[in-house]
Amino acid sequence: MNQIAKIMKLIDFTKESSPYGTQKGREVFSLMREFIEKHASSTIFELSFEGIEFVDSSFTRESIILLAQLYKGKKGLYVSYIEDQDIIDNIDYIAQVLKQPIAIKLDQGIQILGPRLTKANLEILELILEQKKVTTALVANAFDISVPNASSKLKKLVDDGYILRFEETAETGGIEFIYQSIC
Repeated sequence: MNQIAKIMKLIDFTKESSPYGTQKGREVFSLMREFIEKHASSTIFELSFEGIEFVDSSFTRESIILLAQLYKGKKGLYVSYIEDQDIIDNIDYIAQVLKQPIAIKLDQGIQILGPRLTKANLEILELILEQKKVTTALVANAFDISVPNASSKLKKLVDDGYILRFEETAETGGIEFIYQSIC
């Protein structure tokens, strides 16, 4: 299942280039949630920061991170077009506090903000980011671990909000889980 991200421009929801505060964050959360629900067939959403000059941690918490938490495991949300390190730091701080990872698509690659992964799970996540989608068997073979161990690690990455999981029909006719990168 290859998904094309549905683009959401943050400035379209904020109507200003420097949104801040809890109240504004809650207002924007509601608007973005309505947008996601209106586009229910989409599973990946890119939140573009194009035109945004600043966001504080309160706004970030109430809008972006809580939205990612709401859809954890069901829909993927990542951010893009962030050039200001202070904005990245604000997002990272709240993502760590709320234990909600969020990916940022940068010119030089993808950066995952929020809780830090163990070395083994980070290696699996890096494989998924590179391959875009994997199966349990592929991960088990790539890291020379058992299928149940690979399955357990992949399930944790889904449950924690790092990746998504979909069911597909396997070549053998049964159901196979496909694990997919959010961005």
